[in-house]
Amino acid sequence: MISAIVLAAGLSSRTKQYNKLLLSYKKKKLIQHAVQNILESNIEYVIVVMGNDKNKIKKVIPHQDNIKIIYNANYKSGMASSIKAGLECLPKETSHFFIVLADMPEVKRNHYNKMILATKKNKKVPVVPYVNSQQVNPVLFSKHFIQKLKSLRGDRGAKKILQNEKKIKVIFKDKALMKDLDLLEDFKQYNQK
Repeated sequence: MISAIVLAAGLSSRTKQYNKLLLSYKKKKLIQHAVQNILESNIEYVIVVMGNDKNKIKKVIPHQDNIKIIYNANYKSGMASSIKAGLECLPKETSHFFIVLADMPEVKRNHYNKMILATKKNKKVPVVPYVNSQQVNPVLFSKHFIQKLKSLRGDRGAKKILQNEKKIKVIFKDKALMKDLDLLEDFKQYNQK
């Protein structure tokens, strides 16, 4: 089984009083794009890790059997706590799982599916996307990395763990995997189109 852990517990500190995941982007809430793109791919199970504004976010996420919504009570301590909360909820059947940033609405099913296909080369090593020789997100891990990821601390993702690991690099030419929305201006730009 391929699963995805969607990190949706951030503080949105750069969008002032607004939670960016609830802001509109191309006529949908930002979080809805992330979840919908995953559901359209070959990913079978989705864990959405919430923190700030959990009840508002929960309302806009589809309620279906293959989506589990969890609350990370320690979300203010940083990204590592959300990754660990998601890891605790992975189904036992999970062989691989993505760690997905909820503010990247242009990561589409073809990106996910291309990375899933790459696991056939080596089932144990992480699959890492690159654009213009730059490592980007989301990363696809095998279940063998669960314990290493549980050692993460603070507001860090898995980049440090990946530095010393053999990995499968998947090259993408489009810059969709580099687009995240952090500022209110980012949303205005896309909502005017």
